[in-house]
Amino acid sequence: MKTVFRVLAGIYLAYIALCVLVIIPLLNFLPPWFVRDTYQRELSTELVIYNPFTLALEVRDARLSEVDGSAFASLDRAEVDLSTASLWRPGWVFDNLAIEGIDIHLRRLGDGALNIDDLLRPPGGAAPAPEPEPPSGGGELPGITVDDIVLSARRIQVTDAMRPEPYTTHWDDLQIRMSDLSTVAEAGHPYHLRVFDESGGNLEWDGELSIPDSYSKGRIELSAIGLRPFWRFVKDQVDFELADGRLHAAANYELRWSPELRFTVDGGEVDISRLSLKPADPEALPDTGIELGVIKASAIAVDGASQRVTVRDINADGLEIAGWLEGERVSLAEMFQTRFPAAGEPEPQEPSPWVVELGAARINGAAINWRSPFTDPPALQVSPLNIAVEGIRWPAEAPVDIGVDLVVNGEARVEVAGGLHLGSGAGALTFALEQLPIPWFGPNLPDALNATIESGHARTTGELALENFAPQQLRLAGAVEAFSVHMFGADESLTSWNALEWDGLSVDLPGREVRLAQLHLDGYSGRVHIHEDGSLNIQNLLAEEAAAQAAEARASGEAVEAAEPAPPWRFGAPAIHISDSEVDFMDESLPIHFRTVIGDVNGEILGLDSDPAQSLSVDIKGSVDGYAPVVLAGSAAPFREQPALDLGLTFQGVDLARLTPYSGTYAGYAIDRGTLNLDVRYSLAQNHLEGDNKVVIDQLKLGDKVDSDKALDIPLQLGIALLTDASGVIDIAVPVSGDVDNPQFSLASVIWGAFGNLITKAVTAPFALLANLVGSDDDLQRVNYPAGATTVDDTAQAKLRDLAAALAERPKIKLVITGRINPDTDRAKLQQRQLREQLLAEGLSEEDIDGRGERWAQAIAARYQALPESARGDSDPEADPEAPPPSPRIQARKVQEQLPVPAGALRELAGERAADSKRFLVNEGGLAADRAVVANTDPADPANTFSGVELSVDT
Repeated sequence: MKTVFRVLAGIYLAYIALCVLVIIPLLNFLPPWFVRDTYQRELSTELVIYNPFTLALEVRDARLSEVDGSAFASLDRAEVDLSTASLWRPGWVFDNLAIEGIDIHLRRLGDGALNIDDLLRPPGGAAPAPEPEPPSGGGELPGITVDDIVLSARRIQVTDAMRPEPYTTHWDDLQIRMSDLSTVAEAGHPYHLRVFDESGGNLEWDGELSIPDSYSKGRIELSAIGLRPFWRFVKDQVDFELADGRLHAAANYELRWSPELRFTVDGGEVDISRLSLKPADPEALPDTGIELGVIKASAIAVDGASQRVTVRDINADGLEIAGWLEGERVSLAEMFQTRFPAAGEPEPQEPSPWVVELGAARINGAAINWRSPFTDPPALQVSPLNIAVEGIRWPAEAPVDIGVDLVVNGEARVEVAGGLHLGSGAGALTFALEQLPIPWFGPNLPDALNATIESGHARTTGELALENFAPQQLRLAGAVEAFSVHMFGADESLTSWNALEWDGLSVDLPGREVRLAQLHLDGYSGRVHIHEDGSLNIQNLLAEEAAAQAAEARASGEAVEAAEPAPPWRFGAPAIHISDSEVDFMDESLPIHFRTVIGDVNGEILGLDSDPAQSLSVDIKGSVDGYAPVVLAGSAAPFREQPALDLGLTFQGVDLARLTPYSGTYAGYAIDRGTLNLDVRYSLAQNHLEGDNKVVIDQLKLGDKVDSDKALDIPLQLGIALLTDASGVIDIAVPVSGDVDNPQFSLASVIWGAFGNLITKAVTAPFALLANLVGSDDDLQRVNYPAGATTVDDTAQAKLRDLAAALAERPKIKLVITGRINPDTDRAKLQQRQLREQLLAEGLSEEDIDGRGERWAQAIAARYQALPESARGDSDPEADPEAPPPSPRIQARKVQEQLPVPAGALRELAGERAADSKRFLVNEGGLAADRAVVANTDPADPANTFSGVELSVDT
C-alpha cells in the first residue's frame, strides 16, 4: 500500500510540479507569443492561473491590441472551473464560467473590412475552412452542464467608418447570469441578462431555458432605450434629426423550437416617449418638427401556432406637429426626404396568413401648428385633435369605427364619425362642421378681384360614401352666414348676405353630378359694376387669372398644354329662394356715372337644371331705390346649345332723373324730372333677341345738353313734345331686336337705339303721328287752297279741324304756318284778276266779262293788237295772208300773260293764306293763338310747288 501511496503521491507531486513549473508558465507565455506571431497583435495579461486542485483556469486583466497597436479589447477576469462531478454526471460539468469586465471596440473600416477579420481566419491566413457537414445521426449537442454562468461587460462599442460620417454607439454594463445551463438536463433553469445602452436605458431578460427540451420561457423588458443611436446610424440618409426619444417594451414569452417552432407572447406592451423629430437644418426648415409625449400599445399577445396578433389598444398622447406650405414646398415632406439606395423591383409576395386585431387606436389631444399662404391668418392651430379607430382587424372582414374631432384656432370645430372597411376601402362617414370663418380663405380670391373677405361663417353636416378609399357620394346640408366680400377702394362690400342655406345637396363624384333640393339666399347684397371699358367687375376675373398663370409658366419655361376636356358636370337645383336682398348697380362706362340700388328683392328660381331640355322659371320682385316696384318673371333655358328665354320685367314709378347718365350718353340730354313705368318682355331664340318695351313716362323734363359721342343726332325735345300727351304722359311701345353673338351687341344701346328710332320717326313724320291721334288718313301737313284763293274750302277746313284736335292731344307742340304758292297757276290767276279789273275800269259790265260778249271781244282784240308781234306770236301775214286771227279766248290769254305781276303780290297771297289758316285754327278749331305762328314766304323758295299752306312743328 505504501508503494501505491508513494506512486500516487509521486504522480500528484509530478502533476503539481507540471502545473506550476510548465503549464502555468506556458499559459502566461505561449498565448501572447502566438497572437503576436500569428495576428501581429499584442496580447497581455496580468496573470494566467491554473488551479490544479479545483481544476480552475483564471485569466486576469487581459488586453488585446489592434494591429496598429491601439486598444481593441480587454477583460478584467475570465474563469472556467471544471467540476469533478464530470466523473459521475453525464457529459462535461463545469462549476462556473465567468467572463467579467469586457471592453471591446468593434469597427468596420473604410474599405469595408472588419477589425476582427484577421482573427476569424485560421492561423497562416488560409481561407476559412468549410463548415462541416452535420452528422447523419441528427447532430446531437455535446453534453455540457454549467452550474453557474456570469458574463459582464463594461462597454461594447461599435463603429462604422464606411458611412460619410463615422457612426459609433456602445452598450454599457452588460450583465448576464445563468444557472445550471445544460444540454443534457431537461428541466429548465433560470437565467438573467441585463445590459445598458449609451443613453442609460437597459435590456433585462429573466427566464428559464432547457436546451434538451428545446424550450424557453420568461420575460424580456427594454427600459428607456434611447432612440438617437439608431438615428445616428441613418442620419446621412435622412434630412431630420431625432433629438430625443425613449423606447420601453416588455412581454412574457414562451418558446419551443423542436420539433417545430412554436411561440407565444402575452402581457406585452410597447411605448415610445419623449419623441422629438426636427429638421437637420433648422434654418432651412424653421417652425417644423414633431413632438410626441408618448405612444403606447397595451396588452399585446402573439400566438405563433394560430398566427394571430392581438393588441388591446394603442394610445398617443402629447402629439404636436408643426410645419408650413410655401409655394410648392411642404416643410414636413422636405424634412422626411431620404437618400437610401433605390431598391429593386419587389418580388410578389403571397398574402400573409397572420391575423392582426387591434381593439382601439387613439390620438388624444394632439396639436397641429400649420402655416399656409392660402389662409388668413396664415398660422392655423388645430387643437385639440382627437382621433379614435376601433375594431381594427387585418385581413379586414368588417368596417372599423372611426371618430375624429378637432378645433381650429379655437373657432372652427369638425366632427367625423362612421365606418371604413380597411380592405376594400368602402365606408360611410358622417361629419359636422361648425363656425368655420370664411375670411380665413381670403388669400384664395383672384388677385384681379382686388378684394378681401371681410366676414362670414360656414356650418354644414353631411354624409360621405367611399369606395376604394375614394369619395363617391356626398350629401350636405348647411349654410354660410354673415358673409361679405369687400373690394379695395370701394365704399361698400362687393357681395354679402345674411345667410346662404342649402338642403339636400347631393354630389355624385364619379358620375359628375350635383343635385340640390333647396337653396335659400337671405339678405343678399351684391354689386354689378361696369367699368369704364365696359367690362363687368366679375366677368373676366378667372380668364385674367388663367392668362396670368399661363404667362408665368411661359416666363419660367414651362410648357402650357391644353388639358383634355373632362365630361361636363350635370347639376340641378329645383328650388332657389331669395329673400330681403338687393343689387347695387354701377355703370362707369357712361360720361356721367350711374348708380342705383334694386332692393327688397324676394322671389324664387325654380327648375334650374343642366339638362338642355329643361327650362327654369323666374319670379322675383323688388324695388328701385326703395320705392319703385320691379318684377322679373318668366322662363329661360340657359343650357341649350343656343340659350333661350322668355322673361318679363316691369318697373313702376322709377325717377327718370336717376337715369341721366344713360339719357346723357345715348340722347345727349340730362333729365330734370319725370317718372317711368316700364313693362318689358324679352325673348331669345337662335341667338336673336326680341324685346317689346312698353314705356309710360310722366312729366318728363329734359335738362342741360350733354356732350356724348354716342348720342343720337335727333331733335330730342321736339320728339318728346310729339310723344307727350295733354296729361304730360308719354305712352309708347318700343320694340328692340339684336343678335347677342354680335361682339358689338349691348342691350342698353339697343334699347336706347330703338327709343331713338321712335323719336326719329316722330320728328321726321310728325303729322303722320298727329293724324294717327285723331284717326285720320289725311296728310295734315299740307292744306290746299284754290289757285289765287286766300280762304279755305270745305275740304281744307276738315283737315284743319282734325289738326286742331290732334294738337289738343299734344299741348307742347307749336305750329309754324307757311303760305305756299304755285308759281304758274297762282300767277295766272292774279293776271286774270288784273285784266278783269282793267276791263271793268273801261266800262265793261260784269255781265259783259262773264258772258264774253261782243264788247268783251272788242276790248280784248284792241289789247291784243297793241301787243308786240313777239308777244302775239302771230304767223307771217306775207306767208299766209288769208290766215284767220286767233280766237278771242286765245287773244285774252296772250294779253293776260303779258300783264306784270309784282313779286310782292305773290308773297302777299302766301301770307294771306297762312293768316287765313291760323284764323280758322284759332276761331274754329279752338287752338291757342300762341301755339301757331305765321312764317314769311319767299316766292323764289323751291318749296313753292302748290297753292295752300305748309305746316311744321316746333316746341
